[in-house]
Amino acid sequence: LTLLSWTNPNLFLYSRNMRFTKIISSLLALGALLMLLSACQNIKKTQLVLFESLSFGMFPKSVEEVFGKASEVEEEKETAYRDTWRAEDPYFYKTGRLFYHYEQITLKGYPGRATFTFSKSHRLETVAAYFPVTSKAEQQALLDNLSQTVKKELEEVPDYQSMTTETVGIYDDGYRYKVKLKGQQWELWVDVYPTENKYATETETDKYTIRVDQFLMYP
Repeated sequence: LTLLSWTNPNLFLYSRNMRFTKIISSLLALGALLMLLSACQNIKKTQLVLFESLSFGMFPKSVEEVFGKASEVEEEKETAYRDTWRAEDPYFYKTGRLFYHYEQITLKGYPGRATFTFSKSHRLETVAAYFPVTSKAEQQALLDNLSQTVKKELEEVPDYQSMTTETVGIYDDGYRYKVKLKGQQWELWVDVYPTENKYATETETDKYTIRVDQFLMYP
């Protein structure tokens, strides 16, 4: 092949271009890998509010070390079709995402429950906490207290740069805190808002609830 390359200039140029293309492809792949690893490291540094010692990007074991074994572990399932053209013969498949449900936890002195969502690589990506109360008045008081607590903790998050506040919820009666973080492309978003189960009676524990969602979001 080497002798032919010298006697055939076109073959020589083709061979050289192929080697150059392979080098460029390898460098691009290495760069993408380094960016991914850097992103994972930065996500780990983004801590949660209300949950002491927990951060985004952690594995389930880290959550279990704080709260113990989950009440229920659910693996996400989605529907697919063997006959995709006609959308017939459906079946379920596991996506790899995990949901860790804790039915009894206490955060900042408030009893409630929480769901931790882990990505396909089993890294923590979102958290939802629910705090039930017995009346509308208690719900409003808890909303005021939790929103102030969340706002204060967000201002103490490492790499905190700035924060904006928006309304959220069906009746715009909750708060969305959007935090810009130094050196990171994504923002830390935390929603604090009231929910009401209209089908529950006044005496049921899940009639009135304050929900707190937190996740990373590209603006």
